[in-house]
Amino acid sequence: MKNILTITFSLLFLGSVFAQYSAEEFEKYDGQEITLEECIQFALDHNPQLKSIRMGEEANAYKIKEVKSAALPQINGTGQYLYNYALAEQLLPGEVFGMPGTTIPVKFGVANTVNANIELQQVIFNKAIGTGLKAAQASQEIYELNTFKSTEDLVYNIVQLYFQLQISEKQKVILQSNIDRIENLVRIARIQFQEGIIKKVDLDQLIINKANLLSERMNLEIGIGQQLNLLKFYMGMSTNLDISISEEAMEGDRYTTIANEVDINNNTNYRLLTKQEELSDLELESIKAGYYPSLAGFVRYGYQGQTDRIFSSEDAYAIQGSPTGVIGLSLSVPIFDGFKKSHQAQQIRVKQSQYYLDKQYLSNSVEMEFANAKEKLRQNRVLLETQKENMEFAEELYEVTKLSYQEGVAPLTELLDAETSLKESQTQYLTSLLQVNLAELEHIKSSGQLSKILRSIN
Repeated sequence: MKNILTITFSLLFLGSVFAQYSAEEFEKYDGQEITLEECIQFALDHNPQLKSIRMGEEANAYKIKEVKSAALPQINGTGQYLYNYALAEQLLPGEVFGMPGTTIPVKFGVANTVNANIELQQVIFNKAIGTGLKAAQASQEIYELNTFKSTEDLVYNIVQLYFQLQISEKQKVILQSNIDRIENLVRIARIQFQEGIIKKVDLDQLIINKANLLSERMNLEIGIGQQLNLLKFYMGMSTNLDISISEEAMEGDRYTTIANEVDINNNTNYRLLTKQEELSDLELESIKAGYYPSLAGFVRYGYQGQTDRIFSSEDAYAIQGSPTGVIGLSLSVPIFDGFKKSHQAQQIRVKQSQYYLDKQYLSNSVEMEFANAKEKLRQNRVLLETQKENMEFAEELYEVTKLSYQEGVAPLTELLDAETSLKESQTQYLTSLLQVNLAELEHIKSSGQLSKILRSIN
């Protein structure tokens, strides 16, 4: 398999080469091989969950515009119709009407009143709006980081699964080689049995071993099918497409220097906590802004019309009215809120202390993961070389034993033992090969290099 650095850095050259393709156009891979780079790019373009998370960014962008709109002029119109079915009466002295010594009830007003107003209001000073805008913009960066984290996890899962599939395919090739080998032995054993050279129990044992290998191959093919379906799931590809992975070289320069220390600032979770910490500062600033007065200017224009009979064509009942207009300033000064803002500020300060401790804990955790990954990579590299030598030795031993068996020098049990040793050494070698690749992948992720590379792509 390619060195993990080679595979990952090759993503830098992908750009948006495949972004122009639709899911239907990718059906060209039906029945074809697909490379790791193509798997990753396809997933970045078509994974439904990742698309949904990106839409969260879009929704928050509109939220920022919503906050900005509070600083723009606000225009509101109102209208009102009143029907005074019972007009209030006032008692007036009779002298007004030439009837001294009496009081006369008089109704005031008219039955129908129509009001219409339009008002333009403009905020002149409101500290909370400016702080809220800063907080909204900071929240957008958190949404972007969440999207990036999901992207990073998706890429990690795809690379990890692709490695496992490559190992499974390699195991399938080796297993088929073992099946071909034992089928050849069965043919020879049948001839030897017919000539009376070996016993039937020896032939039966070889046939049983062959059946076991065929069963193992069937189980392996089932596992490969399931792994491919999981890969398609991560990619957002239809499971109906028949794809296979690319047969890239399984081994390469495994001793390329990658990272000797953790770049904690490239750790996505750490960056998220840092950004949340910055957002909490703005939240605290927004609460403090609530202590400042706010000032707004307004212009209001209105009209009021009155009549005793609405929709009447008689001149006597024509609507009588006049326009009204006013220009003014509106000042709001907070005086006492029952310590509400003070308690809100205390909650933010507690949250900030939690962020500080969470960052400390995460930093220590990442350092530990990196140290473990580094040591695991070192040990697995050594083990891989050992297993490779052991497998080569087991292959030589098997060939010598097989030759001795065919010449009648070695018994079947010795040949079967050599075959078992070869199979075990092959399995252990493939396991070590997978562990090295996974350790390299974990090493790059824990060191922060994977995040750095993915940001370079975007």
